[in-house]
Amino acid sequence: MATILVIEEEEVIRGLVKVILENAGHRVLMAGSGEAGVQLAARNVIDAIVLDCMGRVSNGVGTLKRLRGDAWTAHIPVIAMCGLGQSGAEVGLWANGLVVKPFRPAQLLLRVQAVLEARKHPEWQPEIALPTVTQAC
Repeated sequence: MATILVIEEEEVIRGLVKVILENAGHRVLMAGSGEAGVQLAARNVIDAIVLDCMGRVSNGVGTLKRLRGDAWTAHIPVIAMCGLGQSGAEVGLWANGLVVKPFRPAQLLLRVQAVLEARKHPEWQPEIALPTVTQAC
C-alpha cells in the first residue's frame, strides 16, 4: 500500500480521487490548497502526489516548484491533473506524469502505478534538475 497525497481545491474532485485511490488499496492524504499540500508532504512519508494544475487559490505550477525546491519533498513523484484546454506545458517540465480532466479512473490509476513502479528500480532517480525560471517584477 502506497501513501498518496492529493492536492486539489475542488472538494468533489478531491473526494473522487480519494475513492479511486482507496479502492485500489492506497492510503490517501488530502489537501485543499497548495500550501496545505506542501506542509503535509513535508510532515509525512509520501510515495506520490496527485496535484491539480490550476487552482483558484493555489497555482499548481508554483506548488510543484516549491515541492521540487525542498530537499524533503523533491524526490516525491508528482502526477499533475490539468483540465481539458489548460496548458500542461510548463507543469510537464516539473511533473512525472499528467492526467487530463475529465479522466477515467483507470487512467489515473495507471499513472499512479507507473510512478510507483518506477521508484522500485535502483536506477530510478527523481528529476530534480530544475530548469531556470526567470520572473518579471
